[in-house]
Amino acid sequence: GMWIEIVTLVIPDYNDSDEELTGIAEFIASVSIDIPWHVTAFHPDYKMKDREGTPVATLLRARGIGKQAGLKFVYSGNIPGQVENTENTYCPGCDEPLIIRIGFRVKNNYLQNGHCPKCSQSIAGRWSEGLI
Repeated sequence: GMWIEIVTLVIPDYNDSDEELTGIAEFIASVSIDIPWHVTAFHPDYKMKDREGTPVATLLRARGIGKQAGLKFVYSGNIPGQVENTENTYCPGCDEPLIIRIGFRVKNNYLQNGHCPKCSQSIAGRWSEGLI
Protein backbone atom coordinates (compact mmCIF):
# COMPACT_ATOMS: atom_id res chain seq x y z
CA GLY A 1 0.00 0.00 0.00
CA MET A 2 0.85 3.63 -0.24
CA TRP A 3 0.84 6.23 2.53
CA ILE A 4 -0.20 9.79 1.68
CA GLU A 5 -0.30 13.04 3.58
CA ILE A 6 -1.85 16.27 2.34
CA VAL A 7 -0.37 19.76 2.68
CA THR A 8 -2.36 22.97 2.24
CA LEU A 9 -0.47 26.25 2.06
CA VAL A 10 -2.89 28.64 3.79
CA ILE A 11 -2.69 32.04 2.08
CA PRO A 12 -4.41 35.06 3.68
CA ASP A 13 -7.40 36.34 1.66
CA TYR A 14 -6.92 33.57 -0.90
CA ASN A 15 -7.84 30.23 0.67
CA ASP A 16 -8.15 30.94 4.41
CA SER A 17 -11.94 31.26 4.74
CA ASP A 18 -13.84 28.84 6.96
CA GLU A 19 -15.78 27.71 3.90
CA GLU A 20 -12.65 26.89 1.88
CA LEU A 21 -10.87 25.14 4.75
CA THR A 22 -14.00 23.19 5.71
CA GLY A 23 -14.39 22.01 2.13
CA ILE A 24 -10.81 20.75 2.05
CA ALA A 25 -11.07 19.06 5.45
CA GLU A 26 -14.40 17.40 4.66
CA PHE A 27 -13.06 16.11 1.34
CA ILE A 28 -10.01 14.58 3.04
CA ALA A 29 -12.25 13.02 5.72
CA SER A 30 -14.50 11.56 3.00
CA VAL A 31 -11.49 9.63 1.71
CA SER A 32 -10.10 8.64 5.14
CA ILE A 33 -10.02 10.26 8.58
CA ASP A 34 -6.53 8.76 9.00
CA ILE A 35 -4.97 10.92 6.25
CA PRO A 36 -2.72 13.51 7.92
CA TRP A 37 -3.47 17.10 6.89
CA HIS A 38 -0.72 19.70 7.23
CA VAL A 39 -1.91 23.31 7.20
CA THR A 40 1.15 25.43 6.60
CA ALA A 41 1.94 29.12 6.82
CA PHE A 42 2.43 31.24 3.74
CA HIS A 43 5.46 33.57 3.66
CA PRO A 44 5.44 36.57 1.28
CA ASP A 45 8.38 35.68 -0.93
CA TYR A 46 9.38 35.74 -4.58
CA LYS A 47 6.47 36.92 -6.76
CA MET A 48 3.67 36.88 -4.18
CA LYS A 49 4.57 39.77 -1.90
CA ASP A 50 1.19 41.47 -2.02
CA ARG A 51 -0.06 40.02 1.28
CA GLU A 52 1.14 39.26 4.79
CA GLY A 53 2.26 35.88 6.04
CA THR A 54 -0.29 33.52 7.54
CA PRO A 55 -1.03 34.40 11.18
CA VAL A 56 -0.63 31.66 13.79
CA ALA A 57 -4.29 32.12 14.75
CA THR A 58 -5.34 31.24 11.20
CA LEU A 59 -3.33 28.01 11.28
CA LEU A 60 -4.83 27.06 14.63
CA ARG A 61 -8.33 27.81 13.27
CA ALA A 62 -7.61 25.64 10.22
CA ARG A 63 -6.43 22.83 12.48
CA GLY A 64 -9.63 23.11 14.51
CA ILE A 65 -11.68 22.89 11.32
CA GLY A 66 -9.83 19.72 10.35
CA LYS A 67 -10.39 18.15 13.75
CA GLN A 68 -14.08 19.16 13.64
CA ALA A 69 -14.36 17.41 10.25
CA GLY A 70 -13.18 14.24 11.99
CA LEU A 71 -9.56 14.13 10.86
CA LYS A 72 -7.39 12.36 13.43
CA PHE A 73 -4.06 13.94 12.48
CA VAL A 74 -3.98 17.66 11.68
CA TYR A 75 -0.74 19.60 11.94
CA SER A 76 0.03 23.32 11.84
CA GLY A 77 3.41 24.22 10.49
CA ASN A 78 5.96 26.28 8.65
CA ILE A 79 6.36 28.46 11.75
CA PRO A 80 8.44 26.15 13.99
CA GLY A 81 7.71 26.36 17.70
CA GLN A 82 4.98 29.00 17.33
CA VAL A 83 1.88 26.86 16.81
CA GLU A 84 1.06 25.62 20.32
CA ASN A 85 2.40 22.07 20.00
CA THR A 86 0.28 21.38 16.90
CA GLU A 87 3.36 20.09 15.07
CA ASN A 88 3.19 16.98 17.28
CA THR A 89 1.34 13.69 16.83
CA TYR A 90 -1.14 12.72 19.54
CA CYS A 91 -3.00 9.46 20.05
CA PRO A 92 -6.56 9.85 18.70
CA GLY A 93 -7.75 7.48 21.45
CA CYS A 94 -6.27 9.00 24.62
CA ASP A 95 -4.52 12.21 23.43
CA GLU A 96 -1.12 10.98 24.64
CA PRO A 97 1.80 12.76 22.90
CA LEU A 98 3.37 10.23 20.51
CA ILE A 99 5.81 12.15 18.31
CA ILE A 100 7.23 15.49 19.44
CA ARG A 101 8.57 17.72 16.66
CA ILE A 102 10.28 21.06 16.30
CA GLY A 103 9.77 22.10 12.70
CA PHE A 104 10.73 19.12 10.55
CA ARG A 105 12.90 17.55 13.26
CA VAL A 106 11.65 14.72 15.48
CA LYS A 107 12.64 15.45 19.06
CA ASN A 108 10.99 12.39 20.69
CA ASN A 109 9.22 9.33 19.30
CA TYR A 110 7.19 7.44 21.90
CA LEU A 111 5.43 5.04 19.50
CA GLN A 112 5.87 1.36 20.29
CA ASN A 113 5.64 -0.71 17.10
CA GLY A 114 3.08 1.72 15.66
CA HIS A 115 0.97 1.78 18.83
CA CYS A 116 0.29 4.25 21.62
CA PRO A 117 2.35 3.34 24.71
CA LYS A 118 -0.50 4.43 27.02
CA CYS A 119 -3.66 2.86 25.51
CA SER A 120 -2.15 0.52 22.86
CA GLN A 121 -4.25 2.01 20.05
CA SER A 122 -2.83 1.29 16.61
CA ILE A 123 -1.71 4.51 14.92
CA ALA A 124 -2.23 4.77 11.16
CA GLY A 125 0.99 5.14 9.20
CA ARG A 126 4.10 3.31 8.08
CA TRP A 127 6.22 2.75 11.16
CA SER A 128 9.62 1.18 10.64
CA GLU A 129 12.91 1.74 12.39
CA GLY A 130 14.75 4.72 10.94
CA LEU A 131 11.73 6.24 9.17
CA ILE A 132 11.16 8.87 11.83
